[in-house]
Amino acid sequence: MRFLASVFFCLITFAAWAQPKLNSPYSRFGIGDPITQSLIHQTGMAGQSAAFHDPFHLNLQNPASFAFLRSTALETGLYAKYSHLATATATKDNWSGNLAYLALGFTLRSPINEVLDRNKTPWKFGMGFALTPYSVVGYNIQADETLPDVGEVQTTFQGNGGTYRLQWSNGVRHNNTAFGATLGWMFGKSIYENTTIFNDTLFPTFQDNIRQDIGINGFVWNVGAQQDIPLAYAPNNKDVMTRWITLGLTAESKHKLNTVSDAYFIRSNGRSSNGQYANADTLTQETDLRRNLTLPAGITFGIQYVKLEKLRLGAQFGFESWSNYKNEARPETFRNTISISAGAEFIPDFSSYNRYAKRVRYRVGGYYRQDPRVINGQGLDDVGVSFGFGFPIVLPRQQTSFVNSAFEIGKLGSDSPIEETYFRISLGFTLNDNTWFYKRRFE
Repeated sequence: MRFLASVFFCLITFAAWAQPKLNSPYSRFGIGDPITQSLIHQTGMAGQSAAFHDPFHLNLQNPASFAFLRSTALETGLYAKYSHLATATATKDNWSGNLAYLALGFTLRSPINEVLDRNKTPWKFGMGFALTPYSVVGYNIQADETLPDVGEVQTTFQGNGGTYRLQWSNGVRHNNTAFGATLGWMFGKSIYENTTIFNDTLFPTFQDNIRQDIGINGFVWNVGAQQDIPLAYAPNNKDVMTRWITLGLTAESKHKLNTVSDAYFIRSNGRSSNGQYANADTLTQETDLRRNLTLPAGITFGIQYVKLEKLRLGAQFGFESWSNYKNEARPETFRNTISISAGAEFIPDFSSYNRYAKRVRYRVGGYYRQDPRVINGQGLDDVGVSFGFGFPIVLPRQQTSFVNSAFEIGKLGSDSPIEETYFRISLGFTLNDNTWFYKRRFE
């Protein structure tokens, strides 16, 4: 447990100072660039979530999966992303990164107690907590142009911030059927600022500054279900499936959140060395404006074929009604979206004792995701492939845990005004302990 606490503390410390140095022009729109909610062991399989469950790994997107846990799992991870942005006339390279998530899940019925008490029950229960980034805003763009009767005009667009989700999940299972629900709280703040500098005016150079600070908060939730269909059982134990198919479904309705915004329009003769406006004239000032933000409903269906401790094949389809998105603080029009993905996980020999490479989990996948944002009347598509590895490690008391890695290569916005080609690398830690809720006995 000292090892677990040390790793957890180091990652918490990293989260305290690590801020994403993102420069994504598209994060100006909506509430920012969306952050995938899949954990790193799922990311290597292109984010399979609806039908994914595992006794040692968490799945934050389908709460029904918590009922299949057989060990307490502490999960956390980091990511780094390289982006190559290209327009018709310019290119830009950028690195960004941050903490990916913090999550804890556990079964409410200790498997050790079930063996010692010889009291098997068809009912299983699981619970979990998580903190994840949901979207991120980060951009710094400069546009230069010359206007008739005005001269040279320089406009800078800057923004930073994002949103987070703190969630509580519960799952219940009876034999091979599981249901679950997640209740969460979304919060965050983003700052959007435009500065226009008129360089060719007769009087000293002046500039217009428009700034908007928007805070977001409110409840979100989703529900899920999973059904295992047995195909084969262990020869000597008809309670253990060796091959099965899992069907999974997640759904959520529209979420109405609250926004609190401040807006300023300031005209000045520039900024002094300490960052203050010189000879500033506040043309517009609005503070503590309370409005509504509506996030869309969505549904995801998935299917997986599993061969115990050997093979996992999965595919899923998702739909979100982003045309219902509404942000009264920053009105925009979005489109409905679909997402399609498929992935696989393979373990050469789970029980190999002298060939570590045979115990590694090898993962691969591919995805197509529509982005809801519409730029110049054109939608953005995100297409990519992924692969990853799950490295088992044995901790004190023979507890098996994992170091997971995932790699994604893709392109966002092909044939759009700005094309983004990206490479993302993620590293995660899954720390397991099966002694939670264990009733110790003294003889």
